[in-house]
Amino acid sequence: MDFDILHVHRPPIIELAYLAAKWKDPGLLRLAARRLNRPTGKAVPTILTDHGLFVMPSTASALDMTWFMEFVLEKFDHVICVDPSGFNRAREIQASGPRRSNLAQVHHIPQPMDTSFFAPLPPPDTHDLVIGYSGRWERDGMFLLESLVQARIPGVRFVISGGATEQDLARYRDAFTRSTVLVRPNILELADLRAFYGRIHLLVDFYRGDGCGRSVLEAMSCGRPVLRIRAADTHPIIDGSTGVLVDPNLDSIVDAVRNLQSRNDWLVDLGRRARDAIEAEYRMDLVLDRIERVYRSCL
Repeated sequence: MDFDILHVHRPPIIELAYLAAKWKDPGLLRLAARRLNRPTGKAVPTILTDHGLFVMPSTASALDMTWFMEFVLEKFDHVICVDPSGFNRAREIQASGPRRSNLAQVHHIPQPMDTSFFAPLPPPDTHDLVIGYSGRWERDGMFLLESLVQARIPGVRFVISGGATEQDLARYRDAFTRSTVLVRPNILELADLRAFYGRIHLLVDFYRGDGCGRSVLEAMSCGRPVLRIRAADTHPIIDGSTGVLVDPNLDSIVDAVRNLQSRNDWLVDLGRRARDAIEAEYRMDLVLDRIERVYRSCL
């Protein structure tokens, strides 16, 4: 196909790069990863949106992907990082790496949110605190959600959505088969997703690395605060302002949940400020205007 600009939302075969890093002695795999992820041989502007490649990992035994990050910064004209930590790391690599890695213009442009569709919703009509989860079930930190459910805190119920394979469902079936847990995985329709946020008072995100996923932004846009694990970059979750940050252990999480149970007005106030944060930075027209500037510079 002929095109004037190529914009991709991830390197197309990034799995080769992860495999090369995992095997420690990549050789031909590194070569294949670079060759097969090369954007195009045509002399057209190229843009890549980074949804996690440059974000700091959540585990101590992280794979060394710096060589692939340098490749991306060399081959693309523009790299759009949706998380501040990704933007900072890409700039650090440019500053310390080979001169060729300085070719890309790196931008921090957050994910656009349809704040008219994901609009503030009234809280559920129940005295119980309803906690929601809508991330992927294989994501780091899922064991903390399992532990929180099994803690059986009086007056706390759960609505658990998110992406789950048959293996995931089998893995957590016993833990989530309780009268206090409603499991609704793999929601596909946007209206059903919005209804999910209407069922809950609070979203939890137990990912232990940097950055926030789209489910966090959707929940905040609907006026729901987020309880999240502390990390270097949790933007736009600010402890005590748009959400609550906790340590990655059950005691810290349970203490925070019990505190929120007894402070309903504060919970509503957190949700209001969470919505304001999305409106100020992630609103569709603001974000697309910034992306348009990148396209116009390409043209």
